Amino acid sequence: MSGAAVAVCVEEGPWAAPVADDLRAGEADSVLVYVFCNNAAAVQRLVLTGEADCGFVISADIEERVMTGDWQKSVTVYETADSSIAGMAEERIAGVIFRLYSEQRYGEYMERYSDGAAEYAGEAYEKHLTDGSTFGFRYLYYDEDAPRAGENGVPAGQETFPLKGVLAVVIFIGGMCGLLEYDTDIREKRFLRLAPRSLTCIVDIWLPTVFLSLAALICMWLSDVVRAAVGQAGGGAAIGVWSAGMWLAEAGRLIVYQGIVVLYCLVLRMLLRRRETIAAAIPLFSLASLVCAPVFVRLGAYVPVFAVLERLFPVTYYLRM
Repeated sequence: MSGAAVAVCVEEGPWAAPVADDLRAGEADSVLVYVFCNNAAAVQRLVLTGEADCGFVISADIEERVMTGDWQKSVTVYETADSSIAGMAEERIAGVIFRLYSEQRYGEYMERYSDGAAEYAGEAYEKHLTDGSTFGFRYLYYDEDAPRAGENGVPAGQETFPLKGVLAVVIFIGGMCGLLEYDTDIREKRFLRLAPRSLTCIVDIWLPTVFLSLAALICMWLSDVVRAAVGQAGGGAAIGVWSAGMWLAEAGRLIVYQGIVVLYCLVLRMLLRRRETIAAAIPLFSLASLVCAPVFVRLGAYVPVFAVLERLFPVTYYLRM
């Protein structure tokens, strides 16, 4: 076989032939190869012996149960601890069953008008289901807080750079650099008589984040202005792409993020006491924030360990606001 084997038993029933035919038709553009069995015992044997990665037994009354809404536990899944493509196969089989369900519901709906309408609709359904003329998908990255496609002059289908996440990392780096400045202040005893060390440390960390946050706020606004100007003939109206509420909301999120960075850096100060250690940690924490936090892509959706690692960096919490 040139793909991952999936054992399938479709028990005799009204949907047995359509389900099997649809699964076979989908093998051409899939990594899954379906091995059809006569009974559930054969499915179990193929999975236990490793001849199939996983197995499915689709009950004979699948049509009746799906159409009446009582579809729970109508498909039995067999998999071992080493199964790797069970989820993919589940999605494929669920898609086939849903297609049959939607087709039958569509026919029942059209029959309310006339037999001719139902026949015509059925032919149109079959034609446009496979000719690619109905709709398609384009997967684009977008900023949740940025204007949507078609809003404020932003053209549809335009991809956006993850500016918000990158700026959040820059603010975090600024806070860590403030730790280095604090060490210098302590060595030179600059504010020893004016404030206690703890307050000096907080201020040294916080001040860089204030100016960087202000720059980040302007950069995000300018980014939306440019995108809005590109989507319309004149760029004058694009300056008002942010309302007063948007300015206040984003500024509030940045202020909260500043507090998170300050607390995070204070913890780092307790763990990394030496100036040299802090300086060496800055590039490492910066790179880890770009990779682990959902700046460009959320790896936690694909690799479970990153769902835990992303919580260790303040950038993640800002992007979730």
